[in-house]
Amino acid sequence: MTTLFLILLGVVIYVYFCYPLCVFSLSRLSPFYVSKQAIEPYVSVIIAAFNEEASIAQKIENTLALDYPREKLEIIVVSDGSTDRTEDIALTYQDRGIKVLALLSNTGKSEAQNAGMAEASGEIVILSDADVMLRHDALLLFVRSFADPRVGFVTCQPTPAGSGDRSTGEGAYWRYERALRRWESDAGCLAMASGWLIGARREVLSPLNADIGDDFAIPLMVCIKGLKCVAEADAVVTGQLLPTDVRGGMKVKARIVSKDLRGLWLNRAILNPIKYPLHSWGLISHKLLRWLVPFFLIGMLVANCFLLDSLIFQAAFVAQLAFYMLAAVGLLLEKKGQSSRLTAIPLSFCAVNAAALIGVLKFLCGKKSGRWQPVRGAE
Repeated sequence: MTTLFLILLGVVIYVYFCYPLCVFSLSRLSPFYVSKQAIEPYVSVIIAAFNEEASIAQKIENTLALDYPREKLEIIVVSDGSTDRTEDIALTYQDRGIKVLALLSNTGKSEAQNAGMAEASGEIVILSDADVMLRHDALLLFVRSFADPRVGFVTCQPTPAGSGDRSTGEGAYWRYERALRRWESDAGCLAMASGWLIGARREVLSPLNADIGDDFAIPLMVCIKGLKCVAEADAVVTGQLLPTDVRGGMKVKARIVSKDLRGLWLNRAILNPIKYPLHSWGLISHKLLRWLVPFFLIGMLVANCFLLDSLIFQAAFVAQLAFYMLAAVGLLLEKKGQSSRLTAIPLSFCAVNAAALIGVLKFLCGKKSGRWQPVRGAE
């Protein structure tokens, strides 16, 4: 039991501390330098929307106001069977060059994006959510990485509302995830993205699977084709983290884990350490092992129950119980509309891992995520 406990503890420490340290070191010792240049390729921005009447006009205005040559910017709005005024609002912008595709029924975000990509004529295809806003210079900064022929995909480093609040566990976790993805990008092993704003070379894109998110499927297909994915930290993108409560956040993260596991399974060739050494290492460490952390934590607690004849393991057992108790107190405080710095990190950590547990079980049971449900946040 001692060996089992130590192995499980070692894996958890590796996932959250050793792997980030290794990636950070690699990004400094052997960085992947991107030859960025001020370029203006013809770009197609696809905005897939379902019942986004509250934000679609602002999103279109925001995109039209970007500092990018209008003659090199194609904007396509795909209304995926919206039952509100999304389509009608988008149609009012046709005289300003906005292309509107109205799908007769709700087919799902990926299918809506496929419809938009089929109509896109840009060298670079950009996907952006309807409720996410870009700073005026974001697109110019975003496309400059494509001047490097080794780069096939670019993602943003979003700035969600509330992510700077150091009193919340979600904010701390978001900052941790942003830093980790930036180091992975600098090390040349990034294989995931934030769906707020992503872009890829048109020639590397294939139709998206309806059950896999664009922010995971596209980076994987790009890496498999031998190109690099990078994160553009200077392209400022803002939006809301959805949702902010623990229960809602768990549902979102569970869907993310479930759909990303399907994506990884369908693209499992990327896990070949001989052909894709950096990307397989990154995906196994950052994604696969992290999704399995809740199972490791449960195993640690169970193993610890058989090791209570040792003072060290008694202390370890008490520490685990105390940590989970703090998370429980944090949950009770949240239900009362209160928060505490002391309970924020334990609550966020436990919520993230509970969501991972649910997501893995959903994947193993063959359950698929529903359509058009918010999936933003660090999972």
